[in-house]
Amino acid sequence: MEPKHVEHLLISVEPHERRMSHWVYAPRVVDTRDGRVLLDLGGGPWDLVSTAQSATAVELLLRQYPGDREAVCLSICLADNSLWLGNCRVAAGDIPGALERAQA
Repeated sequence: MEPKHVEHLLISVEPHERRMSHWVYAPRVVDTRDGRVLLDLGGGPWDLVSTAQSATAVELLLRQYPGDREAVCLSICLADNSLWLGNCRVAAGDIPGALERAQA
């Protein structure tokens, strides 16, 4: 997947092999205005399935390897770069834990 620009965000993936021939495409999101990394799930089990943009947010559909559970939608508010899982705001440092809890 080529890096994708959405408003002021650059969304890219870091492919890495979880098992022989099983690849995960971990997302990384950077604010291109100041270079700040908003999300980096590199090296972990989270695979970027798709992205969608609305007038107010970018939605990242994420699936945890090996893909035997429901996907989770993580939203990034374009106005302030805040991260959301459903109606809950999530601190950047708590994303992996929040994603795990969202699948429980």
